[in-house]
Amino acid sequence: MAACTGRSTVSEKRVSTVEPPPAEHAPFDVTALVGRNIDQLRRKLGPPREAAKQNLGLEPTPAQKQTAAGENWNNTFEKDGTTLIVSFNARTRKVHDIIVVGDDEEELMRRGKLTLTALNYIVLPVLNPENTSRVLGLRVVPLR
Repeated sequence: MAACTGRSTVSEKRVSTVEPPPAEHAPFDVTALVGRNIDQLRRKLGPPREAAKQNLGLEPTPAQKQTAAGENWNNTFEKDGTTLIVSFNARTRKVHDIIVVGDDEEELMRRGKLTLTALNYIVLPVLNPENTSRVLGLRVVPLR
């Protein structure tokens, strides 16, 4: 019988078969949303909050689409206490960014299944303008 000394040599390779623990609570898989257009996001996430409110527009008016307002329109999605704000160009349907709203960066990373080492997006803090040491959310920007 051989005994384990706890030491290994340079030629040995260690392979971990332990899977990382699943996200405790991830209402949105933001990583799966990156690169999709607003119509694809709506199919995946359901109707945005603006669809239920008369004073906010799900889409800009035809006149607004011809202005700068149509180039940066927002839809808001909510699920299990997590809010996403999606900014998109109403004419091209292209999503500019997704903001996960909240003040705990680590929790927001978990809730959105985000990583800082992704190759297809970057994660930026959304700082509180009244107190820049506090965050209001995380902005996920697709890399083009």
